[in-house]
Amino acid sequence: MRSEDLRKLFLTEFDEVGIIHTDTYQKEAKKLHKKQIDINYPTMVVVALSYPKRFIKHTHTHLVPSFYTFGQDYHYVLKNRIKKVMEQLDYKYELGVDNHPYDERLAAVLAGIGFFGKNQLIINKNYGSYMFLGIVLIDCPLDQEFVLDVFDDCGTCDICIKACPTQALEENKYHMEKCMSYFNQEKKVLTEAQIKSNHSLFGCDICQMVCPKNINKGIVQHSEFDLSGKETVSIKDLFSLSNKAFEESYKDMAYLWKGKTILMRNALTLMLKQKNKDYIDLIEKSLDKKTVSWYQDTAYNILDKLKKI
Repeated sequence: MRSEDLRKLFLTEFDEVGIIHTDTYQKEAKKLHKKQIDINYPTMVVVALSYPKRFIKHTHTHLVPSFYTFGQDYHYVLKNRIKKVMEQLDYKYELGVDNHPYDERLAAVLAGIGFFGKNQLIINKNYGSYMFLGIVLIDCPLDQEFVLDVFDDCGTCDICIKACPTQALEENKYHMEKCMSYFNQEKKVLTEAQIKSNHSLFGCDICQMVCPKNINKGIVQHSEFDLSGKETVSIKDLFSLSNKAFEESYKDMAYLWKGKTILMRNALTLMLKQKNKDYIDLIEKSLDKKTVSWYQDTAYNILDKLKKI
């Protein structure tokens, strides 16, 4: 099959598409000392779907995650769009969105979707870093690769490095354990520094928001990412609903993929910032249940601080 024809087919569902041989990915992954994985498909298609930037503020009753979680869960959106394309082709395939063993960012750079920014994100000339990435492995040999042209980089710009509140970014270096979007998704006890620095119910947007490459980007919208009303999370719901009831009320939201307890722990850090003591009784009741130790330890710590305000 011609790579150009395959790309045109994927462009009916995605904003950017690049196609490489899996050998190309494997060789580069080996150079970078990444874990070697057997891939039994000759072709790797890298897809990108843009999402809009929208700002909603925390209130004393509702808290807000990163805006990449707004609208329908992007994992399902991308998977459904990939399946829609592959239904038109008679080839075996394997798809991946986030939860898979392949390095999406490496694949995206190799396919020309964008360049690897100092903020650790793939930056595209048309959509900035406001893109979701996906990979499709197809049992179909191609005539050639289809790599988009990328003539750009961050240059001497260090705005994201200076703006990062946890100093996770440096020139040519990334401290993953310091990154807010990393530690507020980890199932662990938060340190005092992490409690103090966390500003989001889930994830972080700062390095994207300050990036000059994102000026006038994040404006293209796909209907799946229209606001649903579940972009803000009720504190009362978080601490009073069962896991099942909460997931039913907020289904199809990307911030659910790590579970409710992560959100509860992060909510406590935001309520401490707000000096919000309105939900102390509910928080204490949440500790009466068989909650995990990493949540309990953080919750008792923050509860003690709230009560002293």
